[in-house]
Amino acid sequence: MDLFTKIPGVYFSRFNQGVVSTDVAMRGFNGEGSMPHTKLLIDGIPSNLHVGLGEMDALFPMEVESIEVVKGNQDARYGLHNLAGNINMTSRRDDAKEVEFLAGSFDTYEAQGYFGDVNNGFSQHYFIGVRDTKGYRDHSALEKHTFSGKWFYQPSNNTELGVIARYFDYEADAPGYLTEQEAHRDSTQSADYAQNDSGDKQTRHLSMHLDHAFDPVWQLSVKSYIQQFDRHRYLQYTASSAQQERLEKDRQYGAVATLSATFSPTWLLSMGLDYQAQDNSNERFVTVTKVRQKQFRNWDFDYNNYGGFTQLQYRGERLLISGGLRFDGFSGDLFDGISEQYKTINDEGITLQPKFNVLYEMTDRLNLFANYGVSFQAPTGSKAYINEQSSGFDFSKNYGFETGAKWQLFDWLNTRLSVWQQDAKDELTPKTDGSGGFENIGETKRKGWDLALSADINTQWSGFASYTRQEAKLVEPGEAKIAQKGNWLLGVPEFTATAGIIYRPVNKLKVSLFGHFQGDYYVSNVIQDKQYGDYKLVDLAFDYDLGWGNAGLRINNLFDSYSDYVYLVGDETIHSPTDGRAINFSVSYRF
Repeated sequence: MDLFTKIPGVYFSRFNQGVVSTDVAMRGFNGEGSMPHTKLLIDGIPSNLHVGLGEMDALFPMEVESIEVVKGNQDARYGLHNLAGNINMTSRRDDAKEVEFLAGSFDTYEAQGYFGDVNNGFSQHYFIGVRDTKGYRDHSALEKHTFSGKWFYQPSNNTELGVIARYFDYEADAPGYLTEQEAHRDSTQSADYAQNDSGDKQTRHLSMHLDHAFDPVWQLSVKSYIQQFDRHRYLQYTASSAQQERLEKDRQYGAVATLSATFSPTWLLSMGLDYQAQDNSNERFVTVTKVRQKQFRNWDFDYNNYGGFTQLQYRGERLLISGGLRFDGFSGDLFDGISEQYKTINDEGITLQPKFNVLYEMTDRLNLFANYGVSFQAPTGSKAYINEQSSGFDFSKNYGFETGAKWQLFDWLNTRLSVWQQDAKDELTPKTDGSGGFENIGETKRKGWDLALSADINTQWSGFASYTRQEAKLVEPGEAKIAQKGNWLLGVPEFTATAGIIYRPVNKLKVSLFGHFQGDYYVSNVIQDKQYGDYKLVDLAFDYDLGWGNAGLRINNLFDSYSDYVYLVGDETIHSPTDGRAINFSVSYRF
């Protein structure tokens, strides 16, 4: 997650509860996992769990080649979970061999190794990563292991075939939530009632990739995949609540195909089709010290999304304009083992989503841009299905726009400023009673502005900074909840900011100072008498080029600042403190 702290307008909910650790958020949505709004893709493969959480823990930092973040709902390539934007992570496929070892605070040890070989049209790439730590808080130890292999073959200059396989295993204890007083008195303690809370999760992934150029005009890309995400955990929220055992199995398979035609340097046509199928199970039990007492959830369900898009782009001497149309549909069935009822998915038919983007180059240093898009929110879990005894929820559509400018003020300074807004009607949010149900909270409005700066002053000094101001409010909650009109939506910070300075006093030494900051948020759509969650965290890093590798010293949370994740259970807030100061030393070797 450290990689994302430097991206403007991206923020987090740091649960720090074993296998459920962190979720990413943007554009005035919360990171609670209650509102799936960010599409995650790894090497072009959809990688969200059914509930919308992005599962990216299988990627260690050394394996990441690049991260592309698209904020807003103007991207026609994706539908499901692409409510406010998408993240596309690409893993390495370069010709290199290296290892890295890390040791640091909280008895943390990590090893990463990458082997990549590119030779005569055939390439093979392997990665292995291991991490073991006792954790900042008591009862927060974790172990995780990952292994991946990638094999790609080019039978000709026009064709590439590839296979990617990945296995990931993660085991962790969960320290539980504290009261506000307990958390501030001793942020390293675990909750007494959580001594039996723990969990594990696994990822198994296999995908096949084909890229083919028919001629200089037409190009085809096809990706097919099968993968499984398993999560098993024991958790207890408060001393007065019961322990639960939760088992979730997401078995996913599908294909993503795109066809593009470059008719001229001016015109580009893109088309795509995708099918994302899920065969899932979700079980929950009341337990006492991990012994099952009663089952209260037993779902077995299929959840299938099919969609596609077409987009036409014109690029003139100074004008770039594109328009597209996305469509999505759903199918599936659910069997509820508790009520012994069968349900079919609430079929809304085809959901259409127009998209529009324009960029105008005023000068060589100044670009103006604007975009507009429609995206949708679909229910998950049992409430995505209906039968004669139950009614469903309509899909909620989001209508969003952004406009702004990119300006190179000086040769060494780039700026980007934009204002944005997303409006929704009939927005859905999960109930907090554990039933898996949803409620319609009515009409909402999210808006804000982003400012980002990047500077390369000279060979010694560089830096970056960003600031996002945002608000997310209930505009029209309906007559039954009129008192909530104008309230903030829970879990959305008023601002997020990043800043970084990089100094190279000599060729081989790099000193980096990073800061990431967040404003307060409310923990309820109803009770808004107090805010929580603000933080100011600063990291310091030293990197020295040894010629054959790198030696690094990193101090996270340099000033040992307190911060926590806060959630409301009934009338009581529960708190999960984040890590205090941590010092890590690493050394790498390049073969």
